[in-house]
Amino acid sequence: MSQRRTLILIAAIAIGALASFLVWNYVGGIQDQAYNDAERVKVFLVKAPIPRGTSGQVAQASIVEESIPKKFKPANAIVSLDDISGRVAKSDLVPNQVVVSDMFVEATDPEAASSFADNLIKIQNKDQTTFTMNVDDVRGVNGLIVPGDYVNIMVQKFSESVAGADDSNGGGGSVSAEQARFLYQKVQVLAVDYLTVSDANAAAATAPTEGGDSGGDAAAAPATPVQTGLITLIVPPEAAQVLASVPAENIYLTLVSKDYEPAPTGEIDISTLPSDNPKILTPYGPDGAKSSK
Repeated sequence: MSQRRTLILIAAIAIGALASFLVWNYVGGIQDQAYNDAERVKVFLVKAPIPRGTSGQVAQASIVEESIPKKFKPANAIVSLDDISGRVAKSDLVPNQVVVSDMFVEATDPEAASSFADNLIKIQNKDQTTFTMNVDDVRGVNGLIVPGDYVNIMVQKFSESVAGADDSNGGGGSVSAEQARFLYQKVQVLAVDYLTVSDANAAAATAPTEGGDSGGDAAAAPATPVQTGLITLIVPPEAAQVLASVPAENIYLTLVSKDYEPAPTGEIDISTLPSDNPKILTPYGPDGAKSSK
C-alpha cells in the first residue's frame, strides 16, 4: 500500500512539473510572438562607452542604429544623429543605452564639463602636473597647436636663459649665448586657450610711473588688440620647475608628429652656413625634401 502511494506521489509531481513547463512555454511563445509582431521603430543605441564631455560628432562613432518595438521607444529618443551635432555628452554613457536628447547638452553647460585632471594619467609610471605658458603666433606655431598635439620646447639664448647651462661643460662656455637649444622634446599639450588683451592694459600692468605705481601714461595708449596664446602642457613636477625658470619670451615651440622619436640634438655648429656645406644644403639634406611615397 505504501509503495502504491509513493508511485502516485511521484506521478503527481511529474505531471505538475510537465504542466508548469507547458504553461511557461506557452506564455513565453505568446510573448515572443507579440514582440515579433509589434510595430518596430528606429532608435540609436550606445555601442561603446562615451565619456562625459565627448562631442556629438566624436560620439557618433560609438552609436549604432537599431530597431525596437515602438512601445519601448523613449519619448525623447533622438531621431537622427544630427540631433546631437554641436552638443556634448552630459554624463558617461554605457553600451545598450537608447540615446535620448537629454543625454547631450550645449558645450557651455557646466554639467558637461569634463575635468582636465582626468587626463593627467601617469606617464612612464610617474605622476604628472601641468604648466601653462604664454606664446605669440611666432613662438607658438601660428596657433596651429591643438590639445593632444606634441611639441618640442626650444629656448633661445640658451646659456642666458638657463642658469648654469655653461657649467655642464666644465665652465668652458662652449654654448653660444645666442644659440637656441631644445629644452624638452615631445611634450604633450593638454589645453590651448587664446585671450585677447590690449596694449594699454598690458603696459599699465608692467610699466611703473614716476611715482612708482603702475599705470600712468600707459593708460593713454591706444587699445590695440593683441593675441596672447595660453598653452597648457602635461609635464612631471620637476619639468614644470625647469620651465618656470626660463624667461617666457625666450621659449619657442615646434610642432611634431605623434610618432616623432626624441633624440639628443647637441650644440649646433653654424660657423659655416648650411647652404655652403655640400653635405647639408637644405634642412633635409643635400637631396632636399622628397616624398616618402
